Amino acid sequence: MFTKFLIRVVIYFLLCALLTNSSLATDLAKIPPGRRCSMVEKWTLDELGLAEDVNDTVIIQLLDAPITKRLSAISLVRYRRISSAVPKLLQIFNSDNDNEIFWLEKIQVAEALCDFGNKEWMPALKALSTDPNSIINRGGPFLSYKINVIGLLARAGDYSQFEIVAQGISSSEKPIRSNAIQALGNFGHKTDPVTDLAVGLLTSVATSDSIPWLRERAIRTLEKIAKTKPEVESKVIAALEANKDSSDKYLRIMCNAKLDSYRKKLKKEKSR
Repeated sequence: MFTKFLIRVVIYFLLCALLTNSSLATDLAKIPPGRRCSMVEKWTLDELGLAEDVNDTVIIQLLDAPITKRLSAISLVRYRRISSAVPKLLQIFNSDNDNEIFWLEKIQVAEALCDFGNKEWMPALKALSTDPNSIINRGGPFLSYKINVIGLLARAGDYSQFEIVAQGISSSEKPIRSNAIQALGNFGHKTDPVTDLAVGLLTSVATSDSIPWLRERAIRTLEKIAKTKPEVESKVIAALEANKDSSDKYLRIMCNAKLDSYRKKLKKEKSR
């Protein structure tokens, strides 16, 4: 049961990664209600046997389904911005079930609650991250979960465990480095010094990591921080310049396309 659940959660984490790198994660409120379903959203609907025009009530009802279906339902709640699901999400999060499997689910629920500005989950997840005996403090593959939790806490304004994420950047495991890069995007603040530390780490990854797709992820994460702290845009442009002649085709194309976009933006600003 535990092994099957972990496999299911890994799939869900992939969905979350796609979600976080989409405009939905950037600003839920800006996604028009009539938008087209993304590939991942369609996959989730198919997984649950639902049509694209399924109503919110049906999706919320699936939050009472077995755990694997609930994870997919939570994903849909996030995609569809179903704020009316918050009471049910809180009920799941605050349940008395402290089975380790269900704690992993609660992390996903907390991410959904955070989408809607709810922070009631913070004390419990802070305790989970700092308890040396908790499931996410067992090292190995669970480090990814811990980094995810710390990144979520940072997204809600708690930057106290930055160093753990910073250490993840130097991991020899690519999935852990990837999670750490993504988590650093939640340490963006206009004045807190932790943001400059996060930018420094991301800039290093974006210009020197041996893995092209990790460089690409670091650049996108820098862009996310730049939306909160505009002066970081110069670091983004420098990282793009450093990779514009990359031997990796996708990274090279992405960087040149983004550089072109920034040049047009600068030209437009100068013409005003």
